[in-house]
Amino acid sequence: NYDFEDAVNTCLKHVAAALVYGVETATSNAQRDLAGKGGSDELRPDWYEYHDDDGKLYYWNEITGEITYTPPTQQLDTCLMYLRDRVGVPRDMGQAAAMQLRMHLNWAIEIMASAGIPSDEE
Repeated sequence: NYDFEDAVNTCLKHVAAALVYGVETATSNAQRDLAGKGGSDELRPDWYEYHDDDGKLYYWNEITGEITYTPPTQQLDTCLMYLRDRVGVPRDMGQAAAMQLRMHLNWAIEIMASAGIPSDEE
């Protein structure tokens, strides 16, 4: 979603800083720039909630037929979740690097969803 291009760029800069300098060093700046920016839980148009046979919540797009277990909201956190879920090994990077990138993307998503304090510090 091009509406979030600048915001995703800002998030990725914080993720890169956390990867290079450590989460402890990068957290305060990330909290300042990202806290509360994840957005609401409103689904994008044409997406609907359903439960699978095991009771797990999933989302279905009535136009494209796409199914996802990640809520397809119109928010910045969804853009990062989309990126996190599509980092491919070995296509994009090695397994260890992909695990680190996914972990740090989750870190940024958590900061956006919070009031600025990651849950392990609450």
